[in-house]
Amino acid sequence: MKIIADENMPNARALFSHLGDVELVNGRTLTHEQVKDADILLVRSVTKVTQDLLHGSSVRFVGSATIGVDHIDLDYLAKVGIAFSSAPGCNADAVADYVFSGLSHLYMTKKFRWLNKKIGVIGYGNVGKAVYQRFAGMGCNVCVYDPLKEEGSGAANFVALEEILTCEVISLHAPLTTSGDYPTKGMLGAKELSQLVPGVAIISAGRGGVIDEDALIERHKALHGDIHLVLDVWDGEPLINQALVSIVDIATPHIAGYSKQGREKGSWMVYLALCEYLKQDFPAVSQRDAISAGWFSSLDVGAQLPQEEILARCIQAIYDVARDDVRLRYKYRENREHNVFDWLRKHYVERDEFHTCLIEGADDASRLLGAVGFSVK
Repeated sequence: MKIIADENMPNARALFSHLGDVELVNGRTLTHEQVKDADILLVRSVTKVTQDLLHGSSVRFVGSATIGVDHIDLDYLAKVGIAFSSAPGCNADAVADYVFSGLSHLYMTKKFRWLNKKIGVIGYGNVGKAVYQRFAGMGCNVCVYDPLKEEGSGAANFVALEEILTCEVISLHAPLTTSGDYPTKGMLGAKELSQLVPGVAIISAGRGGVIDEDALIERHKALHGDIHLVLDVWDGEPLINQALVSIVDIATPHIAGYSKQGREKGSWMVYLALCEYLKQDFPAVSQRDAISAGWFSSLDVGAQLPQEEILARCIQAIYDVARDDVRLRYKYRENREHNVFDWLRKHYVERDEFHTCLIEGADDASRLLGAVGFSVK
């Protein structure tokens, strides 16, 4: 059995080689010629899995080690009887970590105090829900907009988009859609952005294209720069708007979900789905072997500092988002790679998730640290 896998899919050979011959490929440039005689196709979000790619091939199972499926033509797969599985929720913790690392960066560099702000979350899927629950667990004044998830979603504080736009922190986690009752492409256009309050912080870690980037640049001008921007996703990836990069606080190459554990969980979930499809009763690789422990097993917080600073320092000890921003800006200035955006993703410097680290001695800040994702003693 021939298995084609994206070269950026962690543990691809270790997990899947006992099931067949694994060939690693560039997911962005994958062609019909490469997949036509494959039985299994394993991808990440950069591969457009369409009829053009698969027509006439021998592919009978497609797995995407990602939470989103907007890159997959699900109707075509169903029509021709190709089985499909993705990894919903695999990187929810990683993206939530990214959001709070971004906020900690704003606190440490600009003294942006966000714990007492009104916070709005857009999108209540696996990621948006994880982000919302962390804010709520910290006692923040948080609300969420997602008309498709509002009914039957329990105790979450659902509000209209207009109220989200009045928040002082806005965290975006909506998928990119162009149809249905609530399409998200360009959802935050000039009209919506004109309602933003001065000093607002926007973290965009869902999909590029949800924000009208030209309108965002104009709003930045209108506010005389009094807006904080942490952007991980971009319209037109892998090409990114350098004019927008020049004004944001943090610019990263769609890596919010790129924690070591999150990416490994994605591969693991697809592996389990493929084993089930192939009727393999007992997976040959255990979850413990497939998903890594953290680099720092514990941190001892000894200093008596304000809670927000303790929170920021602990977060940055595990993941400081500024490192990814610095790397992106440096590689674009250097401009030696043919495709800087994808090079940064392929050669990403591994990071751990907060929950892999035990915090000791945090005292009054323990509740906040536990709510944001750390293990706390």
